[in-house]
Amino acid sequence: MVHRKRSGINRFVRTLFTRVFRLLLLILLGLLVGFLRITLTRDQRAATLTLPENPSPPPATSPDTLRILTYNIAHGRGPELGALNSDGGDYDVKYDRLVRIGQEIKNLGVDVVFLQEVDFNCWWSDNMDQAAIIAEAAGFDYVVRQRNIDSGLPLIRRYDFGNALLSRLPVEDARKFKLPPYSDLEVLFAGNHDGLLAKVNVSTDEQILILGLHLEVRSEDIRVSAAQQVIAFQRQHSQPMIILGDLNSTPPGLPDSQISQLGQNTVELLESFGGFQRRPTRGHATHQHFTFPTEAPRRIIDWIMPDRNWRIQEYRVIHGMQESDHLPVLSTIRRR
Repeated sequence: MVHRKRSGINRFVRTLFTRVFRLLLLILLGLLVGFLRITLTRDQRAATLTLPENPSPPPATSPDTLRILTYNIAHGRGPELGALNSDGGDYDVKYDRLVRIGQEIKNLGVDVVFLQEVDFNCWWSDNMDQAAIIAEAAGFDYVVRQRNIDSGLPLIRRYDFGNALLSRLPVEDARKFKLPPYSDLEVLFAGNHDGLLAKVNVSTDEQILILGLHLEVRSEDIRVSAAQQVIAFQRQHSQPMIILGDLNSTPPGLPDSQISQLGQNTVELLESFGGFQRRPTRGHATHQHFTFPTEAPRRIIDWIMPDRNWRIQEYRVIHGMQESDHLPVLSTIRRR
């Protein structure tokens, strides 16, 4: 009798173990399939353009000036330097912060905004679409989402974030601008710090190119390679062009400047060989131009650099916006 009980218990344990093992195997297989599906369809989501339901035609004539803003919003986590992406409060706190960002942008009366470190579907920000929240609060009809990191596991841990372009003027086309990677393995499993290239119709017969960048933070050599690629692209196109964003590079003569192994600097390269204008000009920087970090800023890494088709009328760091660890930069430019 005892022997039969033990045999029954052993069979029950083996059956339970087999079923649990099969269940775990199915779960792992499902997660793998989900991961592969996200990875293999990544290019389809690389850059997506949201249009208004009833888009208005572009202006008959180009506006006299354009007001442009760049802002690294740090995933909506707030101004604390070194904070985790999951920091900065719960969903409601982050949502309210994003709404304030949108309202502050609206008050500045800008035409085009380029945002970096924007979450589109990330677990640490409760899967909110931060671009949509800011665009609605600021009153922008055209929204471009460009993903730098697009990976993870569906329903568990999604990593879906990058850059966003908000525009009042019609955006005709937008795509990812591929840049040199820091790590090929990283590109395979997660993504890369690529750029966002948009064609914006400033009038019925005039189009400009806006290239938004958030360059690799870990290597000036990679940033220099990116600058060289931007310059090569610029020389192949005739439309007026503006580059802007968090370049993670500071030119020589300013705090925390870096150079590549060949002695080159990203910002200087874009200015010298690309003909892109920068402010502050050489030798004229003050602490008012520093953009990072928000609390006691000591570096200039956020830039708006129009090409020589433009005249810079205004250029300033917005010190009153304290919703991120970066300060936004505003520029008003006029066609020459």
